[in-house]
Amino acid sequence: MNPKKKPEYDAGKILQNLMVAAMEIYTEKKSLREIADALSLNPIKVRKLLITAGVYESDVADEVNRLRKKGRTVGEIMRATGLSKASVNSYLPYTKVPYKAGEVSANADRVKRYQERKVACEKLKEEGGMENLWNCIVAFEGYPFYTADGVRFRYVVKGSEMKINDRIVAKDTVDRTYQKAAAGEKIDSDDYLYPVFVRFGIV
Repeated sequence: MNPKKKPEYDAGKILQNLMVAAMEIYTEKKSLREIADALSLNPIKVRKLLITAGVYESDVADEVNRLRKKGRTVGEIMRATGLSKASVNSYLPYTKVPYKAGEVSANADRVKRYQERKVACEKLKEEGGMENLWNCIVAFEGYPFYTADGVRFRYVVKGSEMKINDRIVAKDTVDRTYQKAAAGEKIDSDDYLYPVFVRFGIV
């Protein structure tokens, strides 16, 4: 007898949850890159999710889907728009749910991680406090942040320290910087903690 499929691996439900998460971030006026970072997806897949949800707006997407609704084939749309086959398909909504075990599992992890990070930020915003701050730090481990110069970085949490590239930031330093921000003091925008705190809604 085959083992029962885990309910959390319902591919259709997981794709729906991923789409809802993308829409939530999109309504905050975030860019495709920011949504992609939040969900650990590439921007093209994010765009396809938003098109499937019917919320993405662009002249190209509108034209491709207008032609598709008129019954035009992908080849005809390619000729009419000058887009490649891959580009045309990227502007069309999902018509079937991906059932590859690895992809479904990865999407489930993305949804879970997004929800955990969202809850951590909401709790920090509502209650404040060092413990909630550090819970956010832990939840966003591995998340891509960008310095003021646009340099992308991630951090790793080890005990009571954050490791950012070759730099070690102690929890005490994080706490002091948080206290400054909470008191309305300015934080150096060149500091690695600045974009982290911006993402948490602290500054």
